Formats: sequence, C-alpha cells, structure tokens
Amino acid sequence: MRQLRRNGHRGILPVSSRGASRTGTGQGPPVRDRLRDGFRTLRDSVTLWLNRDAFQLAAALAFYTLFSLAPVLLIIITLVGVFLGEEAVRGEIAGGIEHLIGPAAAEAVQDAVRRSRIEEAGILPTLLGVGAMLFGATTLFAQLQKALNRIWDVTTRATRSGLVNMAVSRGLSLLLVLLMGLVLLVSFVATTVMATLLRYGQEWLPLPGGVLSFAAELGLSVVLASGLFALVFKVLPDVRIAWRDVGRGALLTGTLFVLGQFLVSLYLTRTAPASAYGAAGSLVMILLWVYCSSLLLLFGAAYTRVSTLRRGAGFEPRRKAVRTRTRVMEDDGE
Repeated sequence: MRQLRRNGHRGILPVSSRGASRTGTGQGPPVRDRLRDGFRTLRDSVTLWLNRDAFQLAAALAFYTLFSLAPVLLIIITLVGVFLGEEAVRGEIAGGIEHLIGPAAAEAVQDAVRRSRIEEAGILPTLLGVGAMLFGATTLFAQLQKALNRIWDVTTRATRSGLVNMAVSRGLSLLLVLLMGLVLLVSFVATTVMATLLRYGQEWLPLPGGVLSFAAELGLSVVLASGLFALVFKVLPDVRIAWRDVGRGALLTGTLFVLGQFLVSLYLTRTAPASAYGAAGSLVMILLWVYCSSLLLLFGAAYTRVSTLRRGAGFEPRRKAVRTRTRVMEDDGE
C-alpha cells in the first residue's frame, strides 16, 4: 500500500508502509533497517535521475563544455598562477588531463587555452576579450544550474528584470569558477604536503609496493572531489539546503567520481573509441569524459534531494525561484 507523507516544507516525501515503522518501535534490527533505508534512497535516486532526463542533460553539458573549457582553464591558470606560476599550473592541468583521457586530448586542451589568451591590443579590444572570456567561462555553469534546478524541480521566477536574473546567474557561475581555482590551489599544496608526509611515513610504516602512497592519493582525490561537488550543490541550484545534506550527497558523488574516472579512463585509453573519428578523435574523447562525469554529478544531485526529503528536512526555493512540481515520486513498496 502506497503512502505519501507531506513534510513541513511543502515537499512530498515517499514513505512505504513498512518504512514508516522505524527502529524506535523496536521492530527489526537497526542494521537491517539502515540497509533497507539506504537501498530505498538509492532506488528513488535512480528513479528521479531517470525521470529528469539525466542523459539528455548530460549531453547538453558536454556540448556546452566545448565553449567553456578553454576560458575556465584560462581563468584558473591565471588565478592559481599568481601563487605557483602559470607554467607549473598549466603543466599540472595538462598532466591530469593526459592521465584521464590521453595525451591527444591534453594537447588539444592546451592548444585551445593558448589560443584563448587575450593579446594586448588596446583598452577596448582587451575589455571585449575579457567580457567574451567571462561569458564563455560561465556558460557551462549557467547550463549546469538549469540542470540542477531540473533535478530539484525549481525554476527561476519569471520577472521583468530578466537581465538582472541572468547577471546574478552568471555572477554565481563566475564565483564557482574562482572557487574551483581555490580548490585546485589547495590540491597542489595538499599534494606537496602529502608527498612529504609519505616520505617520512614510509620509514615508520613500511608497506609493500606503494600501498600507502596509493591509499593517500585515493583518499585525497575523494576529499577534493567531494569538496568541489559540495560547492556545486550548495551554490548553483536555486534552493536552500543545509550543508549537512549537501555533504552527504557530495561525499557519495566524490567517491563515485573517483571510481568512475578510473573506469572511464581505463575504457578510453584501452579501447580508443575515438580512433574512428580521425582528427576529431581528441574532441570526442573530451566529450565522452565530460558526458560520463556529468551523469555522475546529476546522480549525486538526485541523491542529495532524495536523502534530504527522506530525513524530513525539506527544502525551499530561493527568493528568485519557484517550484515547478508538487509531487516528487511514489514509493514502490507494498
């Protein structure tokens, strides 16, 4: 028998007849209840993810990446390069891209960044170049905001000041780009500190074949990815949600992202699916990687919403947004 429970924030939370009796009633072991609740949360997240056309949204994000990747990287290189030097930052980014999707894609990205640099040609051309770069850099995140709003069933309120709404949206997108630069800076510093600690740690805790180094690198990757996704889930959607709920979804997304990028990288480097596209092969590799990463990000957003509602927290649209639906989903329980 299906039930729908209305929470205190006008959202609707699915609860099955069996799930309504929790461990506080003394029925069933706590571990089994937690596992059952976790399974239902994942199941409902997949349902929401599919119902909101995640594959179509991910394809749109991959397309917009073509226009935004070079400006975003250029801003990050310029920002972080103030502290570490632009050449060092450019080399680290290129090395990371090469590790993920191969040297051809890394070279294509480097070439795009070089061609996106603004040459000194007077005040007006420089201002126009900066404006075009900022617009291009924020286009991807503006589309990502729409995709996340689709997951949360909210949309920007229709007003006469459409330009103001667009300016606010682009401002948030630019803020996120700057925060990404900060996360990258922290990752460089953390990697250096970790390498130093590992040298000493290997003396006190000798482990075979770089096990300690692998575990530390894996843990750092999950932490940094989770932090970045937490910023995305908190800043971009037009909803008010607590950091506690954001953190839960970001941790799952970060873990899936690290695991997923390993599997996707293994697939792209071993099978070379882009070889059939000739000169456009590197572009296809980038699109495939962004597409798969976007699917994981959108699933993390769906999980964040479902887990937030299941614990009874609810959410409210921001002042400039409104709900687009009142019914979330139905539990397929008894």
